[in-house]
Amino acid sequence: MSLKIPSPVLSQIKAVVFDLDGVLFDSYDSNVAFYDHILEHIGKPPVPGHLKDLVHRESIHGSLKALVGDGAEYERAMAYCKGLDFEPFIKRLKLFPDVHKTLETLAQTVRLAVATNRISSTIPALEHLELASFFELVVTPADARASKPQAEFMTYTLEKLSLTRRDVVYVGDSVIDQDLCLASDVPLVAFRDARLKAWAHVQGMAQIPALLSGE
Repeated sequence: MSLKIPSPVLSQIKAVVFDLDGVLFDSYDSNVAFYDHILEHIGKPPVPGHLKDLVHRESIHGSLKALVGDGAEYERAMAYCKGLDFEPFIKRLKLFPDVHKTLETLAQTVRLAVATNRISSTIPALEHLELASFFELVVTPADARASKPQAEFMTYTLEKLSLTRRDVVYVGDSVIDQDLCLASDVPLVAFRDARLKAWAHVQGMAQIPALLSGE
């Protein structure tokens, strides 16, 4: 793993790859409510405060293992999830300002993709927020057989795009995104978190087109 996030050559950027949760939309309350619901179903107390950030960024597999371990309760929770209606939780997602306008601007010059640890609810969430049409590729752990921050997750994404790590930047908001980019040697644009190791930091979506154009 590299110890430093690389800087891109702006003229060579061919695609921008986005995380979902915490980048395109605010899903914190939605995610906590989702896992509270699952825990209630299997007779467990709600998500404890010290794990709320974890369930916001981890895949469902990592979140449930942190909440209930990897034994019988994990299997019960996963079985329940397979038939779960995601709509009530998707309705609680809150699109960040300027997302549609920013994606429209970026799409004029670069390709757009999503690479997220969200799994089954990814496409429904994108469709609900009218984002699906912007992205030519959507990658989840179910596709890549790996999850963030494993380098294999980014390798799969790049292979599907037929691009190299020098052709893309990744927009993420968490330590997991930082570690993914460190592991895969991909430039990170950190969204709303100045503490992350990143090539660049932005506080809003509208900053990204100017950043990538060198303005």
